Amino acid sequence: ETFMLENKWHGDYQRYRGYCSRRLRRLRKTLGFKMGNRHKFVGKKVTVEMLSDNRYLLLVLMEAERAWSYAMQLKQEANTEPRKRFHLLSRLRKAAKHSEKLEKLCESPRVDAKTKLEAQAYTAYLSGMVEFELQEWKQAMEAFNKCKTIYEKLASAFTEDLAVLYRQRVDEISPNIRYCAYNIGDQNAINDLMQMRLTGGGGGMMAEKLEALITQARTKQAATMSEVEWRGRTVPVKIDKARVFLLGLADNEAAIAQDEIGEHLAVCLETLLATPNIF
Repeated sequence: ETFMLENKWHGDYQRYRGYCSRRLRRLRKTLGFKMGNRHKFVGKKVTVEMLSDNRYLLLVLMEAERAWSYAMQLKQEANTEPRKRFHLLSRLRKAAKHSEKLEKLCESPRVDAKTKLEAQAYTAYLSGMVEFELQEWKQAMEAFNKCKTIYEKLASAFTEDLAVLYRQRVDEISPNIRYCAYNIGDQNAINDLMQMRLTGGGGGMMAEKLEALITQARTKQAATMSEVEWRGRTVPVKIDKARVFLLGLADNEAAIAQDEIGEHLAVCLETLLATPNIF
């Protein structure tokens, strides 16, 4: 459960980051694991010998979660402030480093098999996120696939309550895998992303994530689009936003055409209506 805390905050990364900071302070105070005082920082490391109390693992996890949530907050802000992207990558790398430390600690015989696997999946996910932001698509996809495989195995091995959480993680990772595949050269991957969006994709944060990935894919496609055919005439398209809009329109028309019983028609129409006016 502790490896999936961020799901509870529904994309409010700034608030979740504050929660992580407060929880870290409480844990350090309770465990007597203070990092110096207000005048001087004194670094400390969690060691295997400390794992008789599993709260030390939670301490490392919270450090990773705090760095991750800050990175996700910066990712949202980087849409309008591109300079924050460098800081975003720095925080993501820090989160991945903490997760690697956590995985190493979990190799101890004091840690049960379930926690070991969760730590491995967590590290794979954060490593994948770093590679994803660096646009190292092959490495990112390998990491996400490793993470997905572990969660699928966990889902099949435990009670339904836990299995639901693990399957939710699989659903969250799948769009990233398909987007990586698209960038590696799998042209069918964009269709898979569209289908995930049409079938609901988990709603909420998941829907937003799918929409963002689809938009990124369309933007990449738009870079090579120079003209469209309209009423038998070839018309040049010079405005980038217009290219993205037309690609989205074509995707939705194709989805509607394939939807014989009209099951996903409302989703397509909502998407079209939500598209910003480009004219």
